[in-house]
Amino acid sequence: MENIIGINEARPKLTSLIESLAKGASPVVLTVNSEPKSVLLNYEEYKRLRQAEKECKRLSLKLALEKARANATANGITENDVLEEVRSIRKQKKGSNHENSRGY
Repeated sequence: MENIIGINEARPKLTSLIESLAKGASPVVLTVNSEPKSVLLNYEEYKRLRQAEKECKRLSLKLALEKARANATANGITENDVLEEVRSIRKQKKGSNHENSRGY
């Protein structure tokens, strides 16, 4: 269960709040004018949440790639077709960047 505390009440207690978090206390929700604005939590929990976020992004990307590959296969598009398209787009971009650097 999280603790909810106003910022003005938390200020003088900040050191003890941090020490209690380090010992495993629940996160502390800080409010300003009774509105939740921030959360204090144990650093290890913060690292765990960041790692979970990265893993979630990685899995989302993996799923998107799997769907793209399935759609490509269903439509008869090969990896070579994709590579050629990427090369073509890169050439176009390179050409337009080169023209832009000359002031065209």
